[in-house]
Amino acid sequence: MTTTDSRNVPAAEIELIGPQGSLGKRWVSEWFMEPETFEHDGKRYQLALRLARYYKPFAITLLEARHDKYKGTEIPRNFSSRVRLRPAGTTEDRETLIYMNNPLRYGGFTFYQYQMAADEALRRQGQRATSTLQVVRNPGWLVPYIACILVGLGLTWQFTAHLLGFVRQRRRPAPPPATSAPPTAERRARRSRELAPTA
Repeated sequence: MTTTDSRNVPAAEIELIGPQGSLGKRWVSEWFMEPETFEHDGKRYQLALRLARYYKPFAITLLEARHDKYKGTEIPRNFSSRVRLRPAGTTEDRETLIYMNNPLRYGGFTFYQYQMAADEALRRQGQRATSTLQVVRNPGWLVPYIACILVGLGLTWQFTAHLLGFVRQRRRPAPPPATSAPPTAERRARRSRELAPTA
């Protein structure tokens, strides 16, 4: 492996042995787009070396793979895959378009557009267009939504509490203005002494 985006592709040379001896050798690899085929005793067989498969209760069929470029350049403009989704045991049959930042979400899985081999050079060579989807399963996908709901409820509660307190304060009757108490006899006497002329 030379870069982080590359990986080693396994290959193997297989010798087939029948009751009468060797039936020849075959090469298999993940690089091969089509499986190796051969016939023996009137039956047709296929050999392929592939990654492990995990079967799910739905089928996704590639209908169209597009690799569009800006005119006159090699700059990619669009990577998209039009697929058909057919769950097992149901009559649902729908088409959807998968492209950059627009994945397909179904059955707890998210399908992202990852790689593409559908340009004009591939079509001129007579090979089929292929599309590679990256599949992600996120069991905690609900956690961010629950967190946003809790934050929203907390902000709503805080705002409502302040608003109700402000409204109650505005509706409370204002206290009567303070009035000065009538002067007592002692105060009147003290006032008289202060106003009396001195000798």
